[in-house]
Amino acid sequence: KNLRRNSTMAMVAQRSEKYSSDITQDMNTDELPESQKVKLRFLRIKTWWMILTISLYTAVNTKIDNLAEVMKEYGFQGVILAYPIEGGKYRIESGHRRRLASKKRHGIETIPVLETVPPKTEYERKRRLFGANLLERDKNPIITARVADNLYYTFRDEYEYKKENDLLDKDEDGNLIESGDIIKKVSAFMGLDVRTITKYRTLLKLIPKLQEMAASKEYSWTALTDAVTLSDQKQEELVCDIQNEPESVTKAWIIKKCRELKQEEIK
Repeated sequence: KNLRRNSTMAMVAQRSEKYSSDITQDMNTDELPESQKVKLRFLRIKTWWMILTISLYTAVNTKIDNLAEVMKEYGFQGVILAYPIEGGKYRIESGHRRRLASKKRHGIETIPVLETVPPKTEYERKRRLFGANLLERDKNPIITARVADNLYYTFRDEYEYKKENDLLDKDEDGNLIESGDIIKKVSAFMGLDVRTITKYRTLLKLIPKLQEMAASKEYSWTALTDAVTLSDQKQEELVCDIQNEPESVTKAWIIKKCRELKQEEIK
């Protein structure tokens, strides 16, 4: 797990020179290396912020309340990653929930912000956003699936942009060396193999109730992907069967049930 975490952070740093593999959103200001402290800003809570506009996380209100309670005892922990935009505003790349929690905690007037350089393109902005949130401690299979899916379209947009503007990497002989295999780029970025990335993205094709079950971590998310070949009606039946026999539901049980429902559908 630690190797994967370190690999992910190294990839984030490689993808954008303005990110450092030594920095995480949990690191306190006194732990920052000297090279990063020059980028540290203490900004007022009332600063005009722009938060991420791509929805990856849901049901955040409870977590924000919990964070606010923690801040009552320990104060604001960690740093926020953000970059300046027009009109004196800042766009948060990582830490928007802690910023919201700090607003609920009376007495906190400023928050530590590690100022990053604004991205040059929209696809770079998205790539950095997903990279900053790959280390989310509370992520579940559905969040990972959304990250993978959004990264896929982000890398695809990047490739098309570079292709149209003749910016793809080439060797000394002028031959293209930048692959158009987008799923492999997502795999390298997230530190997961292509098969796993594909399986995660499959979750997003399930009906909402099955996605909720996958997100709960109570059931095998890999087994639930077998339901993707079922109609919505049969997926609803699977939900009912799982709810009726919660103690019997194992990975093997789900796979077998999906096969049975598929056979019924074929008949």
